[in-house]
Amino acid sequence: MSADIKKPDVESDDIDLLLLIERNILFLKKYKWVFIIAGILGLALGIFGYCSVPKTYKSRMLVHSYILSNEEEIQIIDNWNDLLKKKEYTALAATFHCPENILYPVKQIKAEEIQKVFSPDNPNGFFIDVNVTDNSILGELQSGIVYGLENSEYIKEKVAVKRTNLTELIEKTSAEIKKLDSTKRIMEDIISGKGKSSSSVIIDPSAMNRQLIEMNEKLLSYEMELKFSNAVQVLQSFNKLKNPVGAKLIVWLISGLMLFLFLAYIYALLNSINRRLKNRARLHSNS
Repeated sequence: MSADIKKPDVESDDIDLLLLIERNILFLKKYKWVFIIAGILGLALGIFGYCSVPKTYKSRMLVHSYILSNEEEIQIIDNWNDLLKKKEYTALAATFHCPENILYPVKQIKAEEIQKVFSPDNPNGFFIDVNVTDNSILGELQSGIVYGLENSEYIKEKVAVKRTNLTELIEKTSAEIKKLDSTKRIMEDIISGKGKSSSSVIIDPSAMNRQLIEMNEKLLSYEMELKFSNAVQVLQSFNKLKNPVGAKLIVWLISGLMLFLFLAYIYALLNSINRRLKNRARLHSNS
């Protein structure tokens, strides 16, 4: 008995669902040209937007800092990015020592450590990523960033002191090498019988050679350190990539299509409601 009572409700639900589907199909058929035209306009808008918006390219530079820690360098670059967001091109151009128009195509400057090692002397460098709309400015932008990292007053003083100390060490080590070399020649002359010997002199040629080798190794180390005594070293320069990183064409097409189809649906819905209201008003007036 209960099954017989529930059956009409199920059939009624099926009829309502079929009626709803039928009405939607009729609605789409009635306004099909509205939706077709909206679809075409949406695709056209997507293509226009994709072609009109400047393409954004991403490039990466690898840098190693020898004066400041990675965290300090990254904080400096974050401050530059804040200036860039506020369009403070004059202040940033003064920091980079470059023309102001070089910064107009730059959309973002971001830094990140290669490997996060929380120590004051991180042996790893850090990345500097930039988003630009013009690849041709990457060379000048790189020079500007390096200049900005190297030319604060504190860093210039630290580098100057370091170079002075290394120069003094090189001069002293060179003088010691000359003395050792002169002593070695005298000892060689004594051994060969050309020089005057003394019974109080103990000759150890192997120790003398070992000392000379160590002093020369120190000298080479100091010279190498002086040669690379800049505040930062660029391990990898910016590359000019051809593929943009912005929104893809398909994203623009879908966005334009969805926008115009939504507007078409609103127009068709309002138009349909308006017609129903007019029909009801006409029926009431006739009755």
